[in-house]
Amino acid sequence: MADGLRMIVMVPHPPRIIEEVGDRHNVQSATLSVQALNRLALRICEAAPETVIILTPHAPISREAFGVHVGDVLRGSFAHYGCFSLRFEFESDLLLVDEIISEAFDRGIKTFEIPDGTPLDHGMLVPLYFLTRAGWRGKVVGIGCSLLPHEVHVTFGQGIDRAVAALGRRAVFIASGHLSHRVSEMSPAGFDPRARQFDERIVEALRSGEFVAICQIENDLRIRASECGYRPLLVALGAVGLRGINHEVLCYESPFGVGYLVAVLADLTAGERHSETPPVSTAAERAASSLDDQL
Repeated sequence: MADGLRMIVMVPHPPRIIEEVGDRHNVQSATLSVQALNRLALRICEAAPETVIILTPHAPISREAFGVHVGDVLRGSFAHYGCFSLRFEFESDLLLVDEIISEAFDRGIKTFEIPDGTPLDHGMLVPLYFLTRAGWRGKVVGIGCSLLPHEVHVTFGQGIDRAVAALGRRAVFIASGHLSHRVSEMSPAGFDPRARQFDERIVEALRSGEFVAICQIENDLRIRASECGYRPLLVALGAVGLRGINHEVLCYESPFGVGYLVAVLADLTAGERHSETPPVSTAAERAASSLDDQL
């Protein structure tokens, strides 16, 4: 199989579902999510990526640019959550970092450097916890969201796909984020009766493969949902060209009043791309060029 993005996925990132961090009740309450994350981690290990790219909503953020970790070594821990034993260290894929920045520049998208030594946030550490526990070892690229328009996030995802292909990397892209924080009375942000509609529309679109429908979710509903995963998901949609490839929703649940989604948007490990099917990058370019008409 040709090198490039092998899988594009979305995962939640609650530290409380990690055995060493949360109590047994928290872990058991989110059993479906934990099981799905473990299964997904094994699938990613089978894909044998050299590099895992993670886009998190909790890195340092700018209104006009995407943040990119630029240190040689990326480090982080769960000490902030009272667990001092879980510490992580990963080599950064600096060549891919440079290529992503270059592709963004070519598309008129600004980036900024997240300084060397900035700890990885939980949006990166939680998925990396499950990956390393499953046996994965490799390089990491850490990226943060921006407050740029939604269509720019899709275009940025297109650039990530191109950067991976340009270097011939075997890579996996992970969009890290939660859906609504207001789906029940347990929700930390308070309950909104319409918030579950936001989650339902995203889950249904990912199941059906109608990815453009996600881009068309109205801002009012998104704001009422108090989500943190919409922008990472838009970047993932750009990377996959707004079309599913062996797409699958592995799990959705909201055990603590927050929507946890584990989903595969694209999985190219089951077989090579068919010759009659446009490559992901070509589809991404076509989708991005017409996105303004779709939003």
